[in-house]
Amino acid sequence: MPEEYDLKRDFTKTPEPPMVRKTGEGQLRFVIQKHRATQLHYDLRLELDGALKSWAVPKGPSLNPADKRLAMMVEDHPMDYGNFEGIIPEGYGAGEVIVWDTGTYAPDEEEDEPRFFDREEAEAEMRRGFKNGKLGVFFMGSKLKGSYALVRMKDKEKEWLLIKHKDEFASESKDILTEDRSVLSGLTIEDLQAGTMPPHYVDYGVPAKMDRKMRPMAAASATDPFDGEDWIFEPKLDGIRILAFLENGKVQLFSRNVNDLTKQYPSIVEALSKQPMSNAILDGEIVAFNDKGHPSFHTLQQRMHLTNDKDIAAAEVQVPAVLFLFDLIHKEGKSY
Repeated sequence: MPEEYDLKRDFTKTPEPPMVRKTGEGQLRFVIQKHRATQLHYDLRLELDGALKSWAVPKGPSLNPADKRLAMMVEDHPMDYGNFEGIIPEGYGAGEVIVWDTGTYAPDEEEDEPRFFDREEAEAEMRRGFKNGKLGVFFMGSKLKGSYALVRMKDKEKEWLLIKHKDEFASESKDILTEDRSVLSGLTIEDLQAGTMPPHYVDYGVPAKMDRKMRPMAAASATDPFDGEDWIFEPKLDGIRILAFLENGKVQLFSRNVNDLTKQYPSIVEALSKQPMSNAILDGEIVAFNDKGHPSFHTLQQRMHLTNDKDIAAAEVQVPAVLFLFDLIHKEGKSY
C-alpha cells in the first residue's frame, strides 16, 4: 500500500526523494528544515522505524522554557529527506527548503541520562512516548542542544506542543532563529530565492572498521615557509598530541607514543564521554594555558606526569587542561 507521503507528491515534478524506509545504525538522527511555503515555518523530523516522524512548527523551536510552540504532526518523511535542500514546485508544500539544523537525538523521558547508546531501547522508548502522547527528547545538533518535551494536546490527534526543558542550554533571551544559515550548505532561504542552489550533499565517509592501531599523523619538515590555497595553517599549541577513542560512552586517550593518558585528564574524558557517538576516533591536542592566557608546555608539565588520584584532582583545578580537536578520523563505521 502506498505511503501517505508518496500519495501527496508527483515525483516527476518535485525534486523531493520518494519514501523508502531505511533501518539505520548508531544514534537516532533528527533534522529541522526551514521551509518558506505559504508561510515560513520549521519542520522538525525525528528518526524512528526507518523514517522521519515529522511536525510543522510555525514559530520554530525556542530556547525559552516559557514558550510553548505549536507543532502540527504531518506524514512520515523518508530518511533521505534529511539531506534535502532546494525549491519545491507549486503543489504540496511549494517553496524553498534548507536544513536549518541536524544532529542526533535520544529519548530522556524515563531516566536522568538520555539513551544515546542503545538504539533498540531508544526506539522502544519513543514508541511508548508516542502512544502516551508525551516525548522527552535530548537534541545534540549544531544549533539545537538540550532537552525538550513534545506533548500531544488533549483530545487532539495532530496538535502537539514543543517545549524547552530547563537545563544548561535554556535561555530566556537568546533567539536561536537568528542563526538562519543551513548547516549543510551555508545558504539561507533568501539565497535560494535569489537563485543560488545548494550543492548535492555527499557523505565522503568510507565504510571501515575502527582501527585501534591508528596513530596521529606527524608533521613533515620543509626547507622554506610557503603558502597555498590547498593548505590550512594553525598556530603551534605547545601541548600533547593525542588520539581519543570513543566506544559506547567509554573514552581512552593515547599519546603519539601510545602512552595511555586517560587517567590524567578526567575532565576531558568526561566531556568526550557525553558526545553522542557510539564509535569515533578524534585527533587533537591537550593544552594548558599560562597566566597570560597563552598555550604553555611548561604549564602543562606541572600535571602531565601525575598518577596519584588526589594530585590529579588538584591539578584539574590548579592547572586546567583543554582539548583542541583537529580532525574526525572515524565515526559510526566510517573513516573520513
